[in-house]
Amino acid sequence: MIGLFLGVGLISSCQSEIDEAKGYGYLQLSSIDVNKGVETRADITESEAIAVDILDESNAVVQHADDWRNLDDVILPVATYTIKAYSADKNMETQGFDAQPYYAGQKDVVIEANKAKNVNITCKLAQTMVSVNCSETFKSTFAGYTCYIEGADALSIPFVEDEARAAYVKAGQPLTVKVDFGNGKSFSQEITSKAEAAYHYKVNLDITEGNAGFDISVDQTIHQYDVTVKVPTKQESADMVTSDIKNDASKVWGQFAYLSGSCNLAEITSPVQFRYKKKADAEWTTIEAVQEEGTKNYSAKVAPLDFGTEYEYYIVCGDKTGETCTFTTESYVEIPNLNFDTWRQKGKNWYANADASDSYWATGNSGVTLIKDATTVPVEGSEAHSGKAAKMTTVDGVMLVGAAAGNLFIGTYKTNMTNPSTSVNFGRDYAGARPVKLSGYYKYTSCAINYGSQPGTLTTDECNIYIRLWDASGTEIGFGEFVSSESVGTYTPFEVTINYSNTQKRPAKLTIVATSSRYGGNFSGKKVVGQVGAGSTLWVDDFELSYY
Repeated sequence: MIGLFLGVGLISSCQSEIDEAKGYGYLQLSSIDVNKGVETRADITESEAIAVDILDESNAVVQHADDWRNLDDVILPVATYTIKAYSADKNMETQGFDAQPYYAGQKDVVIEANKAKNVNITCKLAQTMVSVNCSETFKSTFAGYTCYIEGADALSIPFVEDEARAAYVKAGQPLTVKVDFGNGKSFSQEITSKAEAAYHYKVNLDITEGNAGFDISVDQTIHQYDVTVKVPTKQESADMVTSDIKNDASKVWGQFAYLSGSCNLAEITSPVQFRYKKKADAEWTTIEAVQEEGTKNYSAKVAPLDFGTEYEYYIVCGDKTGETCTFTTESYVEIPNLNFDTWRQKGKNWYANADASDSYWATGNSGVTLIKDATTVPVEGSEAHSGKAAKMTTVDGVMLVGAAAGNLFIGTYKTNMTNPSTSVNFGRDYAGARPVKLSGYYKYTSCAINYGSQPGTLTTDECNIYIRLWDASGTEIGFGEFVSSESVGTYTPFEVTINYSNTQKRPAKLTIVATSSRYGGNFSGKKVVGQVGAGSTLWVDDFELSYY
């Protein structure tokens, strides 16, 4: 981490110069602090030579200093600039044991007339560190081996026996550990599909009597991935290597999987393919493999697969085949009442569950029906797409909070009169397969904004439908949403793609939310401050989750 501080105050002489040129502002580089924030090799000194560039909006350098200490007071025309700090005496493209750590960071700054800017830029290691360690059992089992870390553009870094140094490689590329046993046989395992900058991948090699094993643990406090690879004592041909994906959540989903392997043939006269089948079946399915650019690695997406089912697969080219590996797809867990046909009424409240309570789906009805009718209710006949549908309406004039949006969500609701924003708790436990899309049908009446101040840019109301997933630590791993301000008088299909920010994690909690006013849940104290339009109404029906 490199703290870069620009501009703390103006000395009187510079202030006078600014006053004379009303179209200029002021930057002063006061200090650079070095704090690497990641374990580095012992031969790296504590001091870093840092260069600084100031670039204009056309990306042209308007100020440069090989050493930040030489960048004196800077007066710049009013405009937006990008300030970059980076290692001055190192090459980020160099990879291997001889490469040196390269630090970089940048931030945009808007220069205003007659004003000084105080800007803090955080620089971090722009490369990835990688090292290999072999257990004593591994060393005693195999003799005369060499380990390689391989990546894009034919990267191959040899780690001979007892090599303790770490190497620096470019971030963003796939990394594979390969063990060459010197007898025409080798073993390969991808350790990451995209190496992260400022992290150290510590690859630990051990042995197993069965199929290869693969496990990753991450220590965020020291930016370290501990990658444990169990190498089978019985080795397959070095020509074709099947990668074991069974413990890689990024490759094994509910109804699809990414098969992977490597082909080390000098000349490929036949197409590289994968064969796969259910373990209980006899017949294999063949699919063409796609080569990953700059590597000898191949992959293929296979779909649709059955939930919770064990599959076998191997890589093949001509008469050369890799070892057969297995994986088991994620299991299906049903989300109840996605078609919104089940409703129960209790007093003035309606519930989208069979037991007349907020037992799975919940609404804010109980907070509104103290003085008004329920804002979320079932409808059928011509108001539904099929069976029953959910109708949500935004109302104003609600005691205490001012306004209330109609809503329906997976979670819990319990009215908190002293802090209404905490009445809603989104999400319920979920251990099923990761969906990739949410689809369904909706129609919407958007009314003019007549209440609220946030975000302050709306003239007509917006409906919102979204899905969110969290892992066991409570961190969001997947999200997708649909937003519209257009009034739609007939049921219209919608589709939401779920984007996963972390494909290595499996979900532990899920919610689906629909509301007639996107900002109806924005509170300040006891009052709703989100912009809403009283009368805005959203109908939804026949939701469906897709898994491939």
